[in-house]
This record gives sequence, C-alpha cells and structure tokens, in this order.
Amino acid sequence: MTGKTGKKTKLSGPERRQQIISAATEVFSRHGFQGTTLRQLARRAGVSEAMIYHHFSSKEELYDAILEKKIEDRKHLFFPVEAVQAKHDRAVLETIVGNFLKQQSLDSSFMRMLLFSALEGHELGQKFVRGPLQQFFNFLGDYLEERSEDGALKPISGQIGARLLIGMVFYFSLLREIYNDPNSQSVDLDELTNVTVDLFYNGIKSEPVA
Repeated sequence: MTGKTGKKTKLSGPERRQQIISAATEVFSRHGFQGTTLRQLARRAGVSEAMIYHHFSSKEELYDAILEKKIEDRKHLFFPVEAVQAKHDRAVLETIVGNFLKQQSLDSSFMRMLLFSALEGHELGQKFVRGPLQQFFNFLGDYLEERSEDGALKPISGQIGARLLIGMVFYFSLLREIYNDPNSQSVDLDELTNVTVDLFYNGIKSEPVA
C-alpha cells in the first residue's frame, strides 16, 4: 500500500489479513473455489503467495475466513431486535427486506460465492445454510409464530414464512445483480421494499373481526 508521500505503508497483521480477504472475495466470486488459484489470489491482493500462507494455512481456511467476515459485517442488518421487541411488524419486515436488497445491490460477491459453492458441491454453501442462515430463519420464524399467537398474524409456520420472505427478495436480487435483467435494474429499491412488504404482510396479517 502506498501513502500520500508515495512511500509504501507497511500494514499491520490484521490489516494485511483483511486486505487478503477482500481481494480473495472478489476472485472467488468470479471464478469459484475450484477455479481460483493461489497465484490469482496473490496477484489480486498485491502480495506474495508466501504472504497468503503466512495468514492462512490453506485456500479452504481463507474461504472460511471470508464467510465469517461477511456474516459478522452483515449480522446487524438482518436482526432488527428493537423492532421485534416493540412488535412493530412492518418495521421488522421493512428492515430485513430493505437491508437485504440494498446490501446485494452494493456487493453481490458473497451471493456469487454461495452460488458457486452450491454448483461445485463445496461445503461453504452448506455451512452458511445450516449456520447463519438457519439462525436468521429461527429469529424471524419465532417472531412470526409469536405474532400469530398474539392474534396479529394468521396461523403460519414461521420457518416457511421466513423462507418465503427471503425467497422473494433473493430471486429479485439474482435477476438484478447476476443475470443483469434490465427490468429489475430499473426498479427503485425503496419502492420495491414497500411493494414486497405489502404483498407479504397483507397476505399473513389477521383479518379484523367484523
């Protein structure tokens, strides 16, 4: 890394590790795990292959580090604890849907990595589905069932409801960010968030008693 004076700035260990993770995310998202070489990773990060091995014992460990980093960076976006505690149904849904759509629009690299993992049969996809994604489904699913018991929502399987909600926005993001669908790219994300929440919420909220 070069500073303002033109001299190279020596990075600390954690900074160098983050530099490698950021570069590797981009390479893995474009070539998959099997299609990515250590040489490609080193070139993208601007370091030697030996430097990568200094921080990560294997390509597999680097892949895992990316997963952990992405999860840590995004966790606060999809767990609207305050809205859940206040039982503000629309706020819960709007926060989750809006943050998901905007995050994918800003950075689709992790979604690309997960798709590659599924096609390659790599365990990253399964780690994500069985771990962080299931934790999110439990979080939202428990909330939907609690609100159903309160009488605010129709009787619904929380696990199914959580998957249906994410399925709506995930597929739209797939069309927009991966397939470059022009009709999807032209949609305003705030408007899409409102439409998605309306469709989902109006379908599951309890009808007022006549």
